[in-house]
Amino acid sequence: MKEEICEASEEEQLKTDEAENSVENEPAVQPTAEEIKEEEIKEERAEIQKPAKKDKRESVDEVLKNFESAPIEPPKKKKYGWVGTVLLLAVIAVGIYLMFSIVGEMGEMKTLGEVLAGSDWRYFLISIAVLLGVLFFDWMKYAVIMKTTTGKFSPRTTLKVSLLGKFYDNVTPFAAGGQPMQIYYLHKKGYSGGISSAVVLIKYFANMFCWTLICLLLMACNTGVLAGMGDDAWQKTIMIAAWIGLFVNMLLPMMVVVFAIFPRVAHALTSFAVNIGFKVKIVKDKEKSMAKAQKTVSDFRNGFKVMSRSPLGFIALILCCVTEVLLTYSLPFFVLNTFSALPAGESSNFGMLITVMALNVYAAQSVTVVPSPGNSGALEVVITKAFATVVTVAALPWAVLTWRFAVYYIYIVIGIGLTVFEFIRKLVRARRAKKAERNENIES
Repeated sequence: MKEEICEASEEEQLKTDEAENSVENEPAVQPTAEEIKEEEIKEERAEIQKPAKKDKRESVDEVLKNFESAPIEPPKKKKYGWVGTVLLLAVIAVGIYLMFSIVGEMGEMKTLGEVLAGSDWRYFLISIAVLLGVLFFDWMKYAVIMKTTTGKFSPRTTLKVSLLGKFYDNVTPFAAGGQPMQIYYLHKKGYSGGISSAVVLIKYFANMFCWTLICLLLMACNTGVLAGMGDDAWQKTIMIAAWIGLFVNMLLPMMVVVFAIFPRVAHALTSFAVNIGFKVKIVKDKEKSMAKAQKTVSDFRNGFKVMSRSPLGFIALILCCVTEVLLTYSLPFFVLNTFSALPAGESSNFGMLITVMALNVYAAQSVTVVPSPGNSGALEVVITKAFATVVTVAALPWAVLTWRFAVYYIYIVIGIGLTVFEFIRKLVRARRAKKAERNENIES
């Protein structure tokens, strides 16, 4: 009896083992696309509803781990770059010539000596202080972002990053050259590719957001500021072009908000843009461009997460951006006062300051689509026509020329100087190498 019971239990155990083995050996059921989508939605909701960690540093570190550390290639140097420099100088020369011609048609123009003799050097010092303020707050933006994202920053490194951006933005069409050089420089300094990209992108998008917002306010609150031009054609052209330019510039901050909140939409839009570029032969390597675009979106979102988890850092960044924009657009007011170009009694008028800032914004936005670096040629003409509505034209061209030199021409001069210096250094090195080779041949 016991033997029968044992045999029965052994048979049941064998059946159980066979059933388990059959389950294990059966192929796993693959989830459907809808099930995968539902699971992803659940995970995203769980992530959103997850309570914040007490240690903010740990949460930041977790986000930073998502940054890719892939190497960043140096920006490609263009062949025959000197051709572009020559063309740029020609465009600037034409713009300056047209500026003086326009003023000459409006009335009598003072010579440079007469203008300098009647200058107010107090406002000249204020202009220098405002210009230094612009550079300081641009540097502070990088310092804030670096401190927030990495927990540390180097004043020297952030200063070089700021100056690199200023220089290459002013010498490339549509200010497109600054960001790649900044990212490459940070990567050379030992930062990962993801962090380097995130720092530069966060600064760029935050700056664009504040820039367009302030421009919108100044334009919307001063719609009649161009009424004094007297030329309906110029007035309407500048007005329409300015609002179109502002709309174009607003697209980017709007896309940033979408990218930060809706990652799937961001990836879909970048994929769509790359596909369109490939079809029209703008994009050569579709896969490489797609991966680069997706990585850029990912780096920005990770950086944005870090900034959003530091309210003080985010507020400091916005304040730096707003201050820099206000100082930038107010600089012409102090330059005009330096040359006594404003009417008597208006030099310290706050309303005149706002008027000059609004005219500056309208002029700058109206030439947004001009492809020349720094909107050269077009901006000189438009700003002269705009400022002529509120200033005495006798000193106007010299004031505009001084202002453009401070914010733009100086970078061209620096660039040419560096190019000449590099060329001379290469020649000296080549001659030294030839001399050393000759000496070696003689000794041998």
